[in-house]
Amino acid sequence: MGSVSMKCLQPVCYAVNRHTHGGAGSSNEAAHVSGSIPLRPITRRRFMAEAGTLAGVGAGLLPRVAAIDEYGAGVLLLHDALRRWVLAFDDQAGVSFLGLDSEGTGREGVNLLAAPILPSWTNAELDSAEWDTTRNDEWRCSIPELQGRGAVYWSIRREGDDLEWRLTYEGEGVVEGLCVALPISALLAAAVLLPASVDSSKRGLGPWLLVAPDFGHLLVEVESSQPWFAVNEGVRGSSGGQSGPPEGVDPRLKGAAWLEAVGLSAYTPGTLSLKLVSQDPFRSGELATIRFRPRELEMADGVDRPTWKRIRRAYLNHWQPCGTWAGPGLSQVLANNVLSDPASISLWFYSESMLYYRRPMPGIDLLHLLRGSLDHWLDHGVSGQGHVNAFATMYDLYVSTGACLLVAAWHYWAISGDRVWLSARLPLLHRMADYLLRRDVDGDGLIESYGSGNAGTLRDPERADIWFEMMNFGHKNAWTNAIAYRAFLCLAEMLEAADHPKGAKYYRRHASALRAAYVRHLLSERNGWFVSWISLDGEVHDYCHTFINGMAVAYGIVEPEEGREILSRVAAQSHAIGFDQWRLGVPGNLLPCRKADMIGPRRDIDGEPIRNNFYWPDDLSEAEAFGLRYPNGTIHPALVWPYLLGLQVAGLTEEADRIMDAMLGSVEEGLFQNGVVNVGYAGAEHFYINGRTCGYEGFLPESFNFLMACFTRDPARRDLLLRPLLNRAAEGTA
Repeated sequence: MGSVSMKCLQPVCYAVNRHTHGGAGSSNEAAHVSGSIPLRPITRRRFMAEAGTLAGVGAGLLPRVAAIDEYGAGVLLLHDALRRWVLAFDDQAGVSFLGLDSEGTGREGVNLLAAPILPSWTNAELDSAEWDTTRNDEWRCSIPELQGRGAVYWSIRREGDDLEWRLTYEGEGVVEGLCVALPISALLAAAVLLPASVDSSKRGLGPWLLVAPDFGHLLVEVESSQPWFAVNEGVRGSSGGQSGPPEGVDPRLKGAAWLEAVGLSAYTPGTLSLKLVSQDPFRSGELATIRFRPRELEMADGVDRPTWKRIRRAYLNHWQPCGTWAGPGLSQVLANNVLSDPASISLWFYSESMLYYRRPMPGIDLLHLLRGSLDHWLDHGVSGQGHVNAFATMYDLYVSTGACLLVAAWHYWAISGDRVWLSARLPLLHRMADYLLRRDVDGDGLIESYGSGNAGTLRDPERADIWFEMMNFGHKNAWTNAIAYRAFLCLAEMLEAADHPKGAKYYRRHASALRAAYVRHLLSERNGWFVSWISLDGEVHDYCHTFINGMAVAYGIVEPEEGREILSRVAAQSHAIGFDQWRLGVPGNLLPCRKADMIGPRRDIDGEPIRNNFYWPDDLSEAEAFGLRYPNGTIHPALVWPYLLGLQVAGLTEEADRIMDAMLGSVEEGLFQNGVVNVGYAGAEHFYINGRTCGYEGFLPESFNFLMACFTRDPARRDLLLRPLLNRAAEGTA
């Protein structure tokens, strides 16, 4: 027996020392597992000495877990028959290893914990926790009260394939504020507890699905006489004002290998703790039984079983409710990731994926997260004029956000058929759509963004009216107008369903006018594809954006025959530039963007440009910048989805399947995220044209939207998504 303290522990994460037995990938292992520490007999002193060391992971390159007897004396392991979960105990450090892999790809040998697990409560004496491992099938820990009136006993065992934790209290006092926390290494996984429901305080109620993106999942259930809830708690990491290497890093690197590659001396990783909590008092007796159950995800309709097996683990990556770091009002709102911002401009990405799959386990339907997120933005993010804020509480200058939120509202309506919600929300949805109509400032049928789009006018801290913000999409903006066209038709369908036929006719009429204007103004006679934007000064800015043309064709702004011609030209251009990173998708734009149309730096108090990430390096030519300066010719997996959808609608299925199959290989390898990094150039949600990272967050749920293309290969499934656009017939005259 020994003792273990949870006080003052620093984050630590190490990988199981697994032995390769030859085979593909074994020779490359060292390049991507640098910094790993074998799971071996570990003293409390060594555990603390190695605090802060994070395991390097080469996703897809890891060997299998070795047999238990290969680990040596002093280390005990529990795991299910298929090693979908692995838990390890050391008599000095306690429960200090948790590995997950729901797909049998060897990732269960990576420790996801940043510190040992130990239950706590208000009066726990954690420094005096005692472990008893005399039984082969059970570990037992006693944690006394500070006053010495009793102790909580924590038993850990395998029950079938389930991991079972039983908590009991023996004593004369009361146990309050009971908490079982899983401290997760944020640099390895943006892990979350997805709740079956949320209470009025935005606390997640069970059962829960524990999801460690690209590793695995477990169903979590609690049996107790008192109610329990879950919170995803943590804070973002800090780079100390530094950015990563401008050339990016290898997206396969995680943990220690990633830290070594970015080389930031001042970097502090984020903290992430998944907590199960009961606030009500317990007296002597059984407190709770917590079961972690390795259950296969429910089969999705609309794809064949082999395809579903390839995408099912990554499909769970679509949903990241915000943790508590941003305040109680934002907790459980779908966000960039668990340690990042909710963003109304992105909610339609998260909601769209629910059209095809939202019930991963019996009893868990994630639609409530969409409704809660919609209600948050509708209640707190819409101005009296109908403008929708993109982030936080300050009203910004994005115009497209209102259209994005309208599309997300239609997703919820199409899935739920919730007429009560719809009737209550329609006046506000109309206010948002009417605001978009009023942004047609010159009456030509197109919506104008606030930014002029004129060359040389976008500089930090301003942002462009588009998802990636750093290219000067403005004025007559193809992105904003394509989404607004879809939004008007979505609202028309909702109005019709709520017995407002005149309103439906009104918005279909405006959609028809926008569609005609889109083709009239934005379809290039010279190149035969849709341009990016037309600035206030009348200049056409044409960079052959793949997602713009994909959206226009998918949404029926042109007929499929013409769409086929347009996207055939775009596809030919994608091959003509010598691009070879199809495993990551396709670049956002295929023609180089000039410096004047990229964001510039802000000015200091003397009017001089500040040399930061927005400053164009003096030695960087426009020709050299293509594909090597975000977002000019760079790859954004989130924006590959509308291009794939457009190819499918246009009948260019061979090209769509070719790209999708290459990307599926990468999603299985785990290349589209590298944890929550919060460092410029070092996040694997955006990529340079050479395949190295140029992102910031590290994890964005929308990076996995291209998986929907597996469903929309089926025309019937595609029609579900595009239903309002297929029923677009204009009624009456403008």
